[in-house]
Formats: sequence, C-alpha cells, structure tokens
Amino acid sequence: MAPKLIREGKIQTLAHTINSVLYAVASGSETGQAKENPSVLKGGTVWYEMREALGPGKGVEESDKKARKEAKIYEALGQHDCILKYLGLEIANFSSTEIAPMAWVIRLERAPYGVSRDYILRTATDIPDKQTRLKLALQFSEGVAHIHDCNVIWGDLSTRNALLFDGMRLKLCDFAESDLLDSYPRDWYGCEDRYCPPGSDRHQFHDVGATCREIFALGTAIYEIVEWKVPYGPQNEVSEDEVLKALVDGIWPQISSNNPAEGVIRRCWEYKYESSQQVVNDLKFLL
Repeated sequence: MAPKLIREGKIQTLAHTINSVLYAVASGSETGQAKENPSVLKGGTVWYEMREALGPGKGVEESDKKARKEAKIYEALGQHDCILKYLGLEIANFSSTEIAPMAWVIRLERAPYGVSRDYILRTATDIPDKQTRLKLALQFSEGVAHIHDCNVIWGDLSTRNALLFDGMRLKLCDFAESDLLDSYPRDWYGCEDRYCPPGSDRHQFHDVGATCREIFALGTAIYEIVEWKVPYGPQNEVSEDEVLKALVDGIWPQISSNNPAEGVIRRCWEYKYESSQQVVNDLKFLL
C-alpha cells in the first residue's frame, strides 16, 4: 500500500530518524498532492486516513506520549518569529487501543526551503554575503534566547533543526528532546558531537549546567552559519569516529581571520556569556 500512495503523491516523507518521521499527506492540499500541503505531520510512524501506511514505526501509545511531550514544549514557547509555527496536536480514537483518544502526530507549518544545514551544504560554492549570514546567525540566536526565556532547554541545538523560509528567514524546530529547565536531566545532553567542546575530559562539559552547554553550542551554530561550513566537515565526508577523535585530540573548528563574529563565537566557547540574550545583543551590535 505504501509505495502506491507515495507514487500517487498522497504521502510525501520529508525526514526520518529512529524516533520519528516527518511527512505530508494529500488531505488539506488544494491540488490533492502531499507536496503542496502547507503543513506537515510529525509522529512515530506514517498514518494516512487513519491507517498505519508506512509501518512499522512507534506504537500508538509511544507516539501519543512523544507527541504530547513535544506539543507541550511548543505550547510553552508560544508564537515567535524565529520558532516554527505549531498548528496543533492531532487526536483520534484507535480501535486497537483501550485508551482513547490518542495523539498520533503534531501538525507544523511547512518550510519551503528545508533544513538550514542542507542549504549550507548545497550552496557551499555560492556563499551568501556576510551581512546575510550575520542576520541568519542573529535569527538563530534570537530563537535560542526566546527558548531560554521560556525556561526551556532545547537539548538538540543545531542547524539541523533550523528551517529556512522566504527572504532568508530562519525558524527553529524539533523539540522532541527539550524540557523545562527544572525537569531537564543534569547528566544528559543530546547535542550532536560537532557541537561539543574538544578535550579529553568530556565529563567537565556536564558540570557547567544545561544553559551554559546550550550557549556553548550556540557559538558553534553561529560558527557554522557565518563560516558557512559544517564543523569538522559534513557527515558524508567525515565519520562520527573521526569527529570524536578530533574532539579527544583537542582540535577546535578553525575560525577564518575575516569572520566578523569571531569574538562572539569565542565568548560562547569560553563560557563568557551569562545568557543567550547577551549573544543576541552582541550580534546586533555587529550588524
């Protein structure tokens, strides 16, 4: 069933991880094609007309738990120019479960230009001007500052979780690993290795606190956007083992001599900022 639905354009899968899948369906589209739907769905598996079309994925109960958790974070963040617009929690009755109703997906606005890291890789030979890159770094930082102002820890801060819209506008997304500051586990940080500090003593990174860890990672996101290159190289060129070896060997991403945000990046990496809003202020000064 699934291949036919994809072939007919009724389902379009956009991204997939071990925990969730992002997809669009034809219903809600004026053309009857999933690719034209202005919203997307995120859940444990793909459902089409209340049928599990592309299973097996996460069960209904697990999907319900994850969807409600992420919806709670989106609701805590509210509406913000630099946060992906949350359109609601989709709930339905499932005859296969004794517990009803169940949340099966969250609905989100669709980003026409996709993930910012993918865009960086696609345009590596046609880099936007310096002012545009600084503006994108500012938007990313404003989104992080808003997240922290809402007493939320993002947990997976990365350009992989930032989407591009018309006019080079950027919005942050994917809060599946997020939690309120008071509830966020002290000994866990879900950030990708490229966004962690070099050095053999990796345990020290956990001692600085969740907010400081995020500000450090924010510095790496600013590095990636302004340098317009992925720290330590893209995944299709540099393996995770190679990244880990570079980190253990104490190798830092190399900042170009003409990078206007070098001071901001280094202050993030050196834990000189007390809040992400201070990062925003310094980037505004550069602009």
